[in-house]
Amino acid sequence: MHQPHDEQAVLNYLSWQKLYEEEKPFQLFSVVGGGHLPDQKTTNLIFMEGEIESIHDVRTKEKQYALNKQGFAFRNQPTHVGDFGVRDEIENVYLPEMERLLRREVEGVDQVYFFDWRIRKNVELTGRTAIDANDKMQYLLPAKHVHIDQTPSAVLGRMRLHLPEQADFLLRGRVRIINIWRPIIDVVEDQPLTFCDARTVEPSDLVEADHVRKHYNGSNFYAKPSNRYRWYYMNRQRKDEVTLLKMFDSDPNVEAKYCLHTSFAHKVVPDNAKPRESIEVRALVFTYEGDDAL
Repeated sequence: MHQPHDEQAVLNYLSWQKLYEEEKPFQLFSVVGGGHLPDQKTTNLIFMEGEIESIHDVRTKEKQYALNKQGFAFRNQPTHVGDFGVRDEIENVYLPEMERLLRREVEGVDQVYFFDWRIRKNVELTGRTAIDANDKMQYLLPAKHVHIDQTPSAVLGRMRLHLPEQADFLLRGRVRIINIWRPIIDVVEDQPLTFCDARTVEPSDLVEADHVRKHYNGSNFYAKPSNRYRWYYMNRQRKDEVTLLKMFDSDPNVEAKYCLHTSFAHKVVPDNAKPRESIEVRALVFTYEGDDAL
């Protein structure tokens, strides 16, 4: 067993601009008008490097962290998927595995709906000039800005989009979005994921940004820098270890309603380290009205 290894890292935050008082922050993931509009821009987001921060290793203390307290948790969970490059294996083997995990490890689960999953690789996107957000087999780079994947308005939009006939009923109960993150190489030696204790984040730290796609408009939160944040990661996370991250929780009584997160670079990377590869699945998790989930 490796001993805990804290890191010092510089993370990327949103830099507040006076422009945002008049123009909402946004990112455009689809080309408008064939790409020929003279003033077209794809984003108005400006990011900045924060101060050097301590990233605390959870090794030997994994059980101290909980979704309702810090906003993240860790579980040992092997998988029977043989090849994460095969879509059928992800959809027919992996997603059912993750549903069983959620039903076993998360309280009050009546219904699970996976609305997205993504493969990420720390490998440059050679030969690609654009990301097709609708192609799930097109891998993405590790996310390198501090963020939360969904805002409350985006959660409502997801429910109306994916579960229109059930949405009104489901909204009367508890609604959560929980992401499950797993390495798909033997061990992560660079660009691990780091998670911020939700109790150290204030609503005023967060800025909502629209995500505009061809078939769906959503939104997420980016974070401004703060000296209150407390960051954690799992050093040398293995393929049989998963991280659960909460993106949203409608329950007003829990401490953690969301989890800021991002990847970061290790100070020292072994010469023979494999590029980080991972899969993240995103689940709407419902507790029906009247269920005593807590």
